[in-house]
Amino acid sequence: MKRNHSRSPNLPSPALLPSAVLACALAAWIGVEGGVKYGDAVPGVVNGADLARLKRALDLDRFSVIAAVRLGAEEGREAVIAEPLDGRTLALVKEACARGGFCPDRLGFVASRVRILLLHDNEVLTALVVDQEIRGSRGRLVDLREVGTRGRIIGWSGWPEAEADHVALALTPIVETPGGRARAGSGGPLRIQWNEATGRFQLLECEAGEGDDASGAGGGAGDERAEPECRFEDEAGG
Repeated sequence: MKRNHSRSPNLPSPALLPSAVLACALAAWIGVEGGVKYGDAVPGVVNGADLARLKRALDLDRFSVIAAVRLGAEEGREAVIAEPLDGRTLALVKEACARGGFCPDRLGFVASRVRILLLHDNEVLTALVVDQEIRGSRGRLVDLREVGTRGRIIGWSGWPEAEADHVALALTPIVETPGGRARAGSGGPLRIQWNEATGRFQLLECEAGEGDDASGAGGGAGDERAEPECRFEDEAGG
């Protein structure tokens, strides 16, 4: 199966999401320790009291809320949080980029772990955890070996998006080579989105449209490309 790994040119704006409010707190990762300012709230969606609740519920000191969406008065809010890379790993990623190899998206994030949370009343519920695997409510969303991940995962890079009035993620594992260097652990970003039909987050697989190559790149100016065919994949289990 071909994969469409092209990035959407723009994040959806709140005007495109009439029943949701999307807010992203993104920072250029080079030059900022961990790539984020830890503890920043997402204005209008996640506040200071929520941050304190997240710290207590998850037993975390350092994290950043990088995206959030308001689901509705009765449904609560979804938030994406990222935990920082340690100093050694961040140095490996910077070195890889300086050498002209793997570079995370400069408008996205790098993190040791990423989570999608549901904040409902005073509860903090975990909908997705991205660590040594991507795990949702029904188990692993994908067997990372099938997307070319080899070696120890030392972090993740990616960016948040908004899809179907929910948060969504584009993720690339970062692995350490036997030679002690960082590289991308997949051929392109893995897309995690809310599947309304199943009521949970799942992996979205896309086949490249006609005129696209496997990376999602098309021909020259004026080239008309078919929309990629996408479908949600069942969990890998385990």
